[in-house]
Amino acid sequence: MNYNSSKLHNAPEGFTFDDFVLDPVHSAIPSRKFPDVSVSLPGLSLTTAVMSAPMNTITEEEMVLAMFDQGATSVLHRFMSLETQLSVCRRLQETRGRSAYWVAVGATKDYLERVQELKKIGVNKFCIDVANGHSDICVSAVRTIASKVSGVEIFAGNVCTLDGATRLAEVGASVIRVGIGPGSMCTTRVVTGHGVPQLTAIEECSLVKGQHPQVAIVADGGLRGSGDLVKAFAIGADAVMVGSLLKATKETPGAIIEEGGKRFKYYSGMASEEGRANWFDRTETGFVPEGVSTKVPYEGKTVSEVMAKLIGGLKVGMSYSNASTIKELRQNAKWRRVTSSGFVEGTPHGR
Repeated sequence: MNYNSSKLHNAPEGFTFDDFVLDPVHSAIPSRKFPDVSVSLPGLSLTTAVMSAPMNTITEEEMVLAMFDQGATSVLHRFMSLETQLSVCRRLQETRGRSAYWVAVGATKDYLERVQELKKIGVNKFCIDVANGHSDICVSAVRTIASKVSGVEIFAGNVCTLDGATRLAEVGASVIRVGIGPGSMCTTRVVTGHGVPQLTAIEECSLVKGQHPQVAIVADGGLRGSGDLVKAFAIGADAVMVGSLLKATKETPGAIIEEGGKRFKYYSGMASEEGRANWFDRTETGFVPEGVSTKVPYEGKTVSEVMAKLIGGLKVGMSYSNASTIKELRQNAKWRRVTSSGFVEGTPHGR
């Protein structure tokens, strides 16, 4: 075999957040609090370009309200009956209005009925929430909703390639969810051998705007702190979706567990056995988990406290790139690839 012509030799590289840093540039930003982190998504303007993930250990009614109060948004998870979803949405609309959040549905079974019934009470933003958005199942669901339900915005994914993003945009998705395998509770890459490192995935999927300029890109997964948010926005994300960063806050669902004098909450990947336990038939044959579950310490932190640190760090990061807006951050970002030693050097290591 001629090695130079092999598939592996010619395969493109994929990069994630730790593989790069941004060069500081001369900054004229008058204050680290000055940068504007607002963004406009299709049908929704946010003062904070962050949304909470549709996980049953992250986003239910309290999280939606808390994120709204931060100028952010949420995706209400789908692992509940239609009647429960309708009841939650009615209460939310009484206090926050119909434009404050998204509602997740699947791509099989009752997804169209859910969209139609939720639309009747004023919900107009839907997230097609599946593990592999680069599939006929997801594409068909987006196409069906776009053709049969008018006046709605469709948020679909997950995908990690330009081809995947393009297929969803072509059938009516106005927001694309990017990320296969980077989530802290996700084992998709270990189990299936598939996925694209998240920084590369965001950059590649954002190229969909060449043919579909109105489509927004949401980076979902792999974000461990404000520095990763800065890089995600700099490479092309219009908003970021977080789960792990909000885990075990006061507003997450689930009871507080007392063990050995310590307090915990559960945090589960939605493709884990635990994540599916209360919704799917546990006797289902052929199910292969693509996620894990864990107990995390509960310290009583609120969403407002977590978001203050995230957004504060994001604004400081923007100031290092002389960026007063997310758009300017993307334009001004100067990337530098780092070695593993270079990455270690930039982390706390003096203890």
